[in-house]
This record gives sequence, structure tokens and C-alpha cells, in this order.
Amino acid sequence: MPRASVVPAVLFMVFSITAHADDIAGNWSGTWTKYGDQLPVAVTFAKAGAGYSGFFDSDALQVAGIPFAEVSESGSHVHFVLKGDQSATDFEAEQHGDEIDGTLTENGVNGTFRIARTKTPLPRIESRDVDFRNGAVKLAGTLVLPSGTGRHAAILFLHGSGPEGRFANRWLAQEFARAGFVALITDKRGVGQSTGDWKTSGFDDLAGDAVAGIRLLQSLNEVDAKKVGIYGHSQGGTIAPLVAAHAGDLAFVIASAADGIDPATVEEYSVGNSIGVASLPSSEAANARSFVRAIVDVAYRGAPRAELDALASRFKQQSWYFDPPPPDDFYWEFARRIAHYDPPRYWRQVKSPVLLLFGGRDERIPPKEDSEAILSALHAGGNTDVTLKTFPNADHTFSVPVTHGGWPRHVPEYAETVIEWAKTEARVDPMTKSEPPGQTSP
Repeated sequence: MPRASVVPAVLFMVFSITAHADDIAGNWSGTWTKYGDQLPVAVTFAKAGAGYSGFFDSDALQVAGIPFAEVSESGSHVHFVLKGDQSATDFEAEQHGDEIDGTLTENGVNGTFRIARTKTPLPRIESRDVDFRNGAVKLAGTLVLPSGTGRHAAILFLHGSGPEGRFANRWLAQEFARAGFVALITDKRGVGQSTGDWKTSGFDDLAGDAVAGIRLLQSLNEVDAKKVGIYGHSQGGTIAPLVAAHAGDLAFVIASAADGIDPATVEEYSVGNSIGVASLPSSEAANARSFVRAIVDVAYRGAPRAELDALASRFKQQSWYFDPPPPDDFYWEFARRIAHYDPPRYWRQVKSPVLLLFGGRDERIPPKEDSEAILSALHAGGNTDVTLKTFPNADHTFSVPVTHGGWPRHVPEYAETVIEWAKTEARVDPMTKSEPPGQTSP
């Protein structure tokens, strides 16, 4: 999204395992199961000073190297925490030799899980950490590297909204590396090892960070400077044309779930969906819409807060109600900074080949309106090298609906669609070796 959500959803997964801490370090694989739906996962723990660090991978979720915020032990009790943006899950288990199994509870839903120690290290794509600067801001990231010598096409991953670290795009970056690209994933300014503060920055600042990453890629011996492109999802897709306009020499642009219309209109759509306006009785829906509109009017259109506060007091007992951010919350200032962002203005300047991807059931942006606005702007600017791909049943994250509360499943062909298109535009050799060349630390 083009901003931090008014109704933030926070994933807080807590794992508690009765085990011998000395046995935890290493690689584990298995499944997490709920409603009979099994999710294959791989988990890795390593000693980190006097404690532990860890991360997990799941091809089914299209994630890799997602770090645990904490890994600690006390006697036979081991505790580790995963923070994200979806739900809350508690894992309780015991270790039996080289297996750990037990129960999981996610928002009142019970399930089971089992992981077993794997003797062979998980295959890892070669990578190396880098840092670069945009003025006073130091940006930290990781290059994910293909096998083979010579100069390769390259791709920079832009950030979504909120405090996104480099691991958010690691899985897709690894798939691009297997396809022959050098991929750069970074910590957003103010996140991880990057300095600065995204909360006090605007789209021009974030685009400047991206251009600095593009220049880094173009300077590398491993990279063909004429074959550098960008991939952005959500907020990253929204600012992709701004990045392209500033960079001026991109080989391709991939924008996924991008806003192409007025940010305030998109915000109303997103916040309204987050509280389920469409499913409310008509009278309540009208009240909810007026409340959402009052928030957006204050945030994006400069309206005084008095009407919003009055509506908040009036609707406080309604099931759909949530407290607006307090007056000193960064949300208001950030919204004002991006309120006048005009996506079509920048899309008209994009001359590179463009791939647009939308989910037909996107709950965060209106896909039809956004895709039509972007296409119109590109064509008005004379760019006809445009591919539009809509996945009719996909949501904002390109997941498809699951039955009976099972694990989310990404559109199976999403990654292949993106990579094959990029390979064509960057003229990547189809014979590029696709197997991972070695392993590296997470």
C-alpha cells in the first residue's frame, strides 16, 4: 500500500518447545498442520553468542530466510518468536531425539506440527551483504547471486509499506538468481541495518534509495549495466514509475498490486475493506463509510479532526469500529507527504517494458480502476510495450482463497510468470544453470 495501514495487522507467532537447548542448533524440516491442511516448512537454528538465532523457509508460502525475532532457552524450555503481519500462533511441543512435535494454536484454532532434524544442510543460493548510500542514509542489503561467470541481468526489489526488511523478498530473489539474475534485496531505511527513518520520509526519499541501489547494481562486475530492472509490490509497485523516471535507464519495470489512482481514494477502499464495510447492513455500512471517509479526509485532504473525533465518539460501540491513530501518530504526517502523489504523471514517463500484475480480489487496492489508470497513462506516454496479467481469484498478496481455514496458498504460476517475462525482456540466456551453486549464511 502507499502508506502504513490505519488498521495494522501484526503476526505474532510464539513457539514454546520442551527440549534440550544444546540439540536445537541445526536444520529441521517438517509440517505445520491446521484443519487437516499441511504446510511444508524448513527451520534453521544457529548459535549466536550466548544464545540462538533462527529463520524458516516455506516454498508453499513463497518465503525464505524469515528470521525469528527471539530464540532463547531456559533449562529444557526453548522459546522463539516470529513477527510478521497475519495472525498469532503458539507452538507447544517436546523433543524426542531428532524430532520435535506438538500442538499449535492460532487465534483459537488448534493444530499440530512436527519437524525432524535434517542431516544435510539446506541448499542455499550464494549471496553477499552490501551497503551503499543515498546522501546521509546508509542502506544495507544482500546480493543474491546466480551461478556462472560473466555479466548478468539484475533486478532490484522495492519495498512494500511499513518496516520491511530484506528477507521479505528473499524467496523471489532466490528464484530470480536461479534464473540467471543478480538480485538485490535491502532493508528499508530505518529497518534492520539501514539508517534513516521511513516514517518521516516521502515517496521521493524512498525512490532515491531505490535509484542508489540501481546505481550499485550497475557498478558491479557481475552485472550488465544495460540489463537492470526493478520489481515492486504494493507500495513498491506504486512508486515503481517514480523510480523509473528518476533512474531513466531501466531494462524493465515490474509493478505488482500497484496504485494508479488518487492515494486518498485507495485509502478509503483499503480501510473500508479492512473493517468489512461491504458485509455490513446498509445502515451500518453508511455509518462505517462516513467514519472511514472522515479518517481519510483528515489524513489526505487536510480536514480538521473535530468531525472525525465526533464520529469516533458516536460509533465507538459498533462492531466494526477501531480507534483512529492518535494525533501525534506518524500516520497523519506520512499521509500528508504522499497525498499529492500522482501515479499517472510518472507512468507517462516510463519508456521501459512494463509488466503489471493484479489480483482480481485485491482488498487493498481497486484492481480494475488501478490497472486502467496505469495502462492509460503508459499509452498516453507512447509506451505500448506493456503486459497486463490479472489473477482473478488472488488477493493483494496473490494468495488464493483457502477452504476451512487452511494455510494461505500463493498463485502457483505467479513467480514463473514474473521471471519468464523478465528473462525475455532482459534477454537472459534460457540455458542459464538453475541449480543453487552453494550455501551461505542467512
